[in-house]
Amino acid sequence: MKNKKIIGFSFCLAMLAISSAANAQNDPSFKQYRFNALTLNPAQAGANDYSDISVLGSQYWVGMPGAPQTATISGNFHVFDNFGMGASIVADEVGPVQSTSVNLVGAYHLKLNNNWKFSTGLKLSGINQNVMLSELQTTDPGDPDMVQNLTTGLSFNAGFGFLLYSKKFYVGFSKPRVTAFRFNRMDMSMYVDNKSGYISYAGADLKLSNRLDIRPSVMTMYGYGGPVNLDLNVILTANKLIDFGATYHLKGSLGAIIGLNVKDKLYIGYSYAYPVNKLNRVSVQSHELAIRLKLNKTNKKADSPRFFN
Repeated sequence: MKNKKIIGFSFCLAMLAISSAANAQNDPSFKQYRFNALTLNPAQAGANDYSDISVLGSQYWVGMPGAPQTATISGNFHVFDNFGMGASIVADEVGPVQSTSVNLVGAYHLKLNNNWKFSTGLKLSGINQNVMLSELQTTDPGDPDMVQNLTTGLSFNAGFGFLLYSKKFYVGFSKPRVTAFRFNRMDMSMYVDNKSGYISYAGADLKLSNRLDIRPSVMTMYGYGGPVNLDLNVILTANKLIDFGATYHLKGSLGAIIGLNVKDKLYIGYSYAYPVNKLNRVSVQSHELAIRLKLNKTNKKADSPRFFN
């Protein structure tokens, strides 16, 4: 009877981890989210006048066992003036929950006038998610009910988004996932609502002087079954070479962003977030590294603000 209670309690913990991961970590909230454009919104595909490959890695809750880790690699390709494509791989790990997704996106860009464009995008995803029950600590490590892990197998999802942008301003909206999936094991099956919430963001690229630009932006993530996530970023760019910035998260973290643009080809950025709430000082510290390589550039004049660049 005691073992059954332990199994039940451990299983509840696993389901709580599943729910948390499904509603939060599958839509990574990077501080340098301008390099995670395809995960943010499929309508971003092809918004630049060049193609690029980006790699991002984040470590949250530094110092805590089972802390969330996220890694993303993506390619954003400008195919035609009015069409873009992209692909990304996202790997998440939150405690015993491991998730990997492969995403394909496409976007159509409509020119509204000489200043503004509107794009709509679609994302198709293949997702595999596992709950490593064998990694949970129990009084009976050899218990067969806790050795066999839970998995979704390969499931599929879809998302969509919209983007309105000019050379100086942009506004975006997206819903990264619209369907749900089921966790399975030989002796049990559990339906998990993997529908995401909504992401909205806006920003600008403004020139302060011949050598200094400023890029303020705001992003919200809501409808995930918890409090609204709000990120505020302000980045200063000196001589189109070095970025200095600050970021604030509504839950109480303040961070810094620094980046180096090498010959307008290679960009390396780093961000660090530190809690301003003493109670969260252990749980919300994070490090993030971003690398982007620009590929071919088209002959068309850029319509998108340098938020995407």
